[in-house]
Amino acid sequence: MSLDLFLAAFRGGEEVPVDPAALELALARSGLAGERTAAMTADGGRAQLLVDEDGASFLVERLTPELSRLVFDVARETRLVVLPADGTPKVFVVDAADVAGLPDDLEPSLVGSSAALYERLRASAETRGARPA
Repeated sequence: MSLDLFLAAFRGGEEVPVDPAALELALARSGLAGERTAAMTADGGRAQLLVDEDGASFLVERLTPELSRLVFDVARETRLVVLPADGTPKVFVVDAADVAGLPDDLEPSLVGSSAALYERLRASAETRGARPA
């Protein structure tokens, strides 16, 4: 399934710049480098990755459990939240402490594992009417 995901940081209800060194390190641990690169996983997951001062964007072409694990690991390591571009105010939060920094118009959902994130992202893709890749 295809779906765009945005990893971003919020503090005091406002989006804030991410820590570029922490993001670069987290991505490198997953074998990713550069501002634009392709992320491919052993189970067939595919996404184009775009990185800037606002965070990371995964333009997911094929969502798989391993790709969800990669996104989950990066979000956890960098304290970023996952915003699916599904037309809803959903935001997936890996660390409960990050909920306090979110704006009031977002609806946080705590995901405690990459498997939980995968299931929620699949549901988001279906909500948006994404087609299987």
